[in-house]
Amino acid sequence: MSSSKPTRGSRENLMGEDKFWEIIELSKADDPQDQLDNLTGILAAMTLDDIFGFDYRLDKFLETSYNQALWAAAHIVCGGCSDDEFDYFRAWLISKGRDVYEDALENPDSLINVFERADETDFPENEEILYAALDAYEEAAGKDDFYDVLDSFDDVFPILEIELDWDEDDPKTLEVICPKLFKRYYEEPFY
Repeated sequence: MSSSKPTRGSRENLMGEDKFWEIIELSKADDPQDQLDNLTGILAAMTLDDIFGFDYRLDKFLETSYNQALWAAAHIVCGGCSDDEFDYFRAWLISKGRDVYEDALENPDSLINVFERADETDFPENEEILYAALDAYEEAAGKDDFYDVLDSFDDVFPILEIELDWDEDDPKTLEVICPKLFKRYYEEPFY
């Protein structure tokens, strides 16, 4: 006799993209910890399904932004960028809001406009946002079984792989992808 866990279907329909971006906009703060606190507060006041819907959208936007051109931009601006740092970079990108995110997906070099307005405290990483749904769930539900509940959904995200069109040892390959960022930050990274 085989046992299978009951599933609740996908989290995809629990929150739409517009609502996700509205929450990001409301949560914006200069400091990543402040944005996490804001997000946690907003989400904890919503339903548990909303929290899981937010987490789904965050995962989807992270997946969509996993591309070699954005990684090149992160590498240039940060003076190098590991796998984990690229996750945090994409989380930062999402934390900046829909317009910045969508512009960067279309043209990573558009991030020059964001960095020209930023100061040295706005390092392009926001790991904290990745824990917003977990923190909000624990606050709202009063339980620490977020991942057990998450497992009751049947969402499957693939293991992402990228074939890079650039080589960190060949600066010209980076310059082709993001000429403006390269000119400004390759010799003197943002941070």
